[in-house]
Amino acid sequence: MKKVFKKIKEKIAKYHPPKPVLFLYFFIPIIIAVSRAIVLDNDIWFLLNTGKYVVNNGFPITEPFTIHSNFSFIVQQWLTDVIFYFIHHLFGGWGLFILTMLLFLLILFISYKLCMLVSENRMHLSVLLSSIMGFLYTLFYVRSRPQMFDFIIFLSLFYCLETYIRKKNTKYLYILPVLSILLINLHASVWFLLFLFTLPYLIDTYSFKILCFRSEKYERKPLLLAIFFMFISGLINPYGIDSIAYIFTSYNSVYINNTVNEMKAPIINTAQGLFIYTTIFLVLLIFMCNKKKEIKVRYFLLFLGTTYLSLCNIKSYSYFITTSIFFLGDYLKEYFEIYKEKYYYSKVFKIKYAICLSILFLLLAGTVYMNYSNFEKTALTPIVDYMEKKLHIDKESKIYTMYDDGGYVEYRGYKAYIDPRAEIFLKKNNKKEDIFKEYYKLQLGQENCKDFLLKYDFDYLILYEKDYLYKYYIQTEKNTLYEQVYSSTYYGKKRYLYKKKSNK
Repeated sequence: MKKVFKKIKEKIAKYHPPKPVLFLYFFIPIIIAVSRAIVLDNDIWFLLNTGKYVVNNGFPITEPFTIHSNFSFIVQQWLTDVIFYFIHHLFGGWGLFILTMLLFLLILFISYKLCMLVSENRMHLSVLLSSIMGFLYTLFYVRSRPQMFDFIIFLSLFYCLETYIRKKNTKYLYILPVLSILLINLHASVWFLLFLFTLPYLIDTYSFKILCFRSEKYERKPLLLAIFFMFISGLINPYGIDSIAYIFTSYNSVYINNTVNEMKAPIINTAQGLFIYTTIFLVLLIFMCNKKKEIKVRYFLLFLGTTYLSLCNIKSYSYFITTSIFFLGDYLKEYFEIYKEKYYYSKVFKIKYAICLSILFLLLAGTVYMNYSNFEKTALTPIVDYMEKKLHIDKESKIYTMYDDGGYVEYRGYKAYIDPRAEIFLKKNNKKEDIFKEYYKLQLGQENCKDFLLKYDFDYLILYEKDYLYKYYIQTEKNTLYEQVYSSTYYGKKRYLYKKKSNK
């Protein structure tokens, strides 16, 4: 292993391409990001719907979109919803795509500046690390969702903290309360992570050394004051302390963790799980292969904490990317030279570079063309269109859908049984009933289907082939309450519309 590491070190030491060539690396994550961002995320429908409601009616305290009554409710990402709603209202799906890409470019930029800071201006290393971060984000997380704002805020947090340590200038800590205000309104359920990510920096203010782990010891009082004002600033939101406490009532539900894919723990025998475990192992391997270098306590604590979160659920792997890649700039900087502009750009070089840029822009355009689709069309679109045009559905009709489908039905103005806002269907949030538990048991066949249908007296059922109601009740001809009136196929997947039978 030492020989391999030595060879890699030698190759890195000899690799010094000019700046224009370095920045071509960013096209790799950008092209992938385009292919991801142009397909609107399934969550966008409830985000747009909620944004429209907030703009027109103010902040709701009871849930307004489902068939359930008087559910206690807070809009924990209200500012994101409003931003998305206005962008969509003005520019449609293209606007959301462009916004997502602009947010991603800002993520790349802050990542690069952060890596430059910790690596002490090693441009080669900074471009490499920030490109890797961008690439990892694109694989799982570049979507039209609130998390895009999360990454910008968390990266900005680390940039301010690292700059404070290096420049010993407390002015950079003034930005932390602003980040707190932004996050509590953009995405309250992850607000508490600001403090978890700041905690290793607070521990690092104490002077100690254990084995190869060394604290940096810098002034503690300004950081404590910044943390205090971060907390106070978190109260500046429409729901006060309820937004701050949202994380404690929304996570660690066994029903959500076993149903929602992103909340499941990564499994190593799947491609996604193998990728997650491999990247964590590679970062650990870098630590192990250079035992003589001291490791800063705050970096190792961030690595341990976000590794644990990543192993808990796939969604939290994004925090590993955000916290455990950039600090390699500090750990690996001795293998890279500070960039010096010493290149003569010949005419041949400029021509070759122009050709490369043209090819890359053509790839970007081709990616957009290949992935473009009607932004407003989903698997539910033809079914809801049929309900409106042929069945003249009433706005107060009660509609059963699976978890993923409810958001679009509500976006079209109808009331659904459940939607992708998983946490609002937990009793500890809505203060009324554990709907998600009921749905979870229904999909496992532990609920009596007929009793379930009689309880809610749905007017329509929109069923997917994987739905327990379709597989073991409707399909097996045990149904005496509903009749199939329509079906549609979307990318090879069929959905079926059932209507309640008339009593006549």
